Amino acid sequence: MRKRNYSKFYILGGLVAAIILLIFLNFFGWLEWPKKIFLKAAVPILKPFETAGRKTSGALSVLFNIKSVIQENSKLRQENQELILKISGLTEMAQENKILRQQLQIESPLVSKMVQADLIGFDPGNIGQYFLIGTGTDNGVAPNQGVILPGGFLVGKVVETKNNFSKVLELTDSDSSVFALTQETRVGGVVRGDHGVGLILDMIPPEKEIKPQELIISSGLDGAIPKGLIIGQVDSKISTESEVFQRFKIKPAINYNEIETVFVVLGNK
Repeated sequence: MRKRNYSKFYILGGLVAAIILLIFLNFFGWLEWPKKIFLKAAVPILKPFETAGRKTSGALSVLFNIKSVIQENSKLRQENQELILKISGLTEMAQENKILRQQLQIESPLVSKMVQADLIGFDPGNIGQYFLIGTGTDNGVAPNQGVILPGGFLVGKVVETKNNFSKVLELTDSDSSVFALTQETRVGGVVRGDHGVGLILDMIPPEKEIKPQELIISSGLDGAIPKGLIIGQVDSKISTESEVFQRFKIKPAINYNEIETVFVVLGNK
């Protein structure tokens, strides 16, 4: 047991002496050449480990970058979905506000009450410009009442009613006529239907001047049709110098083929 203890003591003492010797030799610079020789010999051995370390580090860096990109894309997708929801909500709100604005435009000072109606078909018994709407006398609809679109566009007037449906004569029908007014020059006349293909502004005194592209609105002289409803726009003069009154071709403000919902003006204040 004592021999083994002495052996450990000698080993420890030898290590301490070796360390002191190395410190002494390094202090005087006598280890520079051995260190250079050792490093030169160790470079070829250590280089594969260093290259492998670089590749491992690069791979880990790529993995971390991929993880970061995935997290960023996930965050962007979530933000994009939130933006879509916000845009959708804003769009729906804008649409609702648009409808409200259109209905408010209809509510001119002369209109006291209106009823909404959907187009349900066309009158099969006539070759004129008629269509049928799904409301009638049960809702207060009566002949000669004005029929308009949201935004204040005049479509025509009611000519026949039943309990739950009514027949509407379009402005473009040759039997249709409504008192009108030029919006800027304030010249009064009569708008007549041009055989279903357009409108004509008639009964304009020869001394009156009308501006090109001027808007034509209802004058309110028809009683049941309020003043200020949009009818169309001046296109061109079609009368000759020999005629007693001037006549102008009017471009309708609406497309009658696209009508779906209308409002019937039930009365004035």
